[in-house]
Amino acid sequence: MTETATPEVTHSSAVCPSCNRYIGTASKCSYCHADAPKPFMLRALRVGSVVLAVGGLALLYLAVTHRHLPVQPIGEITPLMNYAYVRLVGEVPRDCFVGDEKGVVDYVSFSLKDGTGSIRIKAYGEVARALHDSGRLPKRGMTVDVTGGLNVPSDKAPEMRLQTAKQLIIGEPKK
Repeated sequence: MTETATPEVTHSSAVCPSCNRYIGTASKCSYCHADAPKPFMLRALRVGSVVLAVGGLALLYLAVTHRHLPVQPIGEITPLMNYAYVRLVGEVPRDCFVGDEKGVVDYVSFSLKDGTGSIRIKAYGEVARALHDSGRLPKRGMTVDVTGGLNVPSDKAPEMRLQTAKQLIIGEPKK
């Protein structure tokens, strides 16, 4: 006499409580559509991971927005600093150049020197129009504190691009 033995299934979170079939981590049985309750620790782990991720992003945002950028000497800019976000302080040797097309300001450009070298600062589109419309264009002899992204090609002189009009702080002209 042979009996067909069915293995006894222990109740765990991976087995449907209604039909005793394996459902893994699903919250609903794909066979009988019964709800399968998940253990408290699994739910806590899911919620905890979301809270930890959002908290980490908030701390990262605060660290980036409240950091103090040191002043970078222009003469120490190398091709390895391509696309770097830096802060430069120096004097404007010549008046600012404003490029316009059909009466609309297209770009603004000026040079900046700090004793270690010189660099071209450029602003395009909306940033250039905002600088022009507010009258915040640097003139010869003014001290400028500027923050922006570097463009350092290996065969040309480095340039900086302003991303917002707030990145340009103009001081008093030197006498």
